[in-house]
Amino acid sequence: MRQDLFPVLAAVWILFGAAGGLLFYVSKNVKFKKKYFPWFVMLAGVLALCLALGMGFSVGMLFFMLPFVTLVVILNIKLTKFCDHCGSTIINQMWSTNVESCAKCGAKLND
Repeated sequence: MRQDLFPVLAAVWILFGAAGGLLFYVSKNVKFKKKYFPWFVMLAGVLALCLALGMGFSVGMLFFMLPFVTLVVILNIKLTKFCDHCGSTIINQMWSTNVESCAKCGAKLND
């Protein structure tokens, strides 16, 4: 991989993360969040693999990383919910339990 590609990929990763923070943690637009969060997380997984490739990882190593990146993407989508009442983003950090109410406003979560 070209050496000058890594700084570009790293800048894209940083900007992507900042945009995600604004769109999914600062914004209160629940309809937008529910529609686009899965796509955002999947794109983040692809960008992570591209960044690894830009860092010089071999294609074989990327195939080794793929199941782990896929698992992280699936868990992020499954464990992240959005409160319809206040617009908060709720991340369930206890895999074995379900979050049923918003930690901010106490409203019952619909999905």
